[in-house]
Amino acid sequence: MDRRIDAAVAFAFVLFGLFMIFEAMTIKQGMMRDPIGPRAAFYVCGGIMAGGGLIHIVRSLLAWRGAAGTLMPNEGVADEEGYRASARQAFLLIAACFAYMLAFAPLGYILATPLFLVAAMAILGERHWGRAILIAVLFTAIFYFVFAQALGVRLPIGPLTGPFRALGWVNL
Repeated sequence: MDRRIDAAVAFAFVLFGLFMIFEAMTIKQGMMRDPIGPRAAFYVCGGIMAGGGLIHIVRSLLAWRGAAGTLMPNEGVADEEGYRASARQAFLLIAACFAYMLAFAPLGYILATPLFLVAAMAILGERHWGRAILIAVLFTAIFYFVFAQALGVRLPIGPLTGPFRALGWVNL
């Protein structure tokens, strides 16, 4: 495996982390300010991504100095028969994450999340559709009630806003 690929991916993480930090600076403060504010999570995530990327780049550079060439010795074991890891699988999962991000506002949490979870489990090789659907629906319902009801986090409901408001399940 070529270490330069690792360094390039780490550099992409550094750039994305810095982008996240700079974009967080554009988030407007609300009328009621709190000590943490709406930017804190993005600063922390961006800082971790950029810092982790920088650490990995430095470690790669130090390893290159101590070793001959940019190739690193094989590590780990071969893929298990019938459970191969592939770039296609990884890119499909990334595409599913982007699709979830785009569907989140119009469909709402209640519809977009189980669709994403079933798609992700299918990409990762789940063969039992009934189990995948059950897990996705239970996860969505439990986390909706924990975050939206118990903690008061405002989640988009999408086309189900009317029925959920009638049931008293929307905190607006």
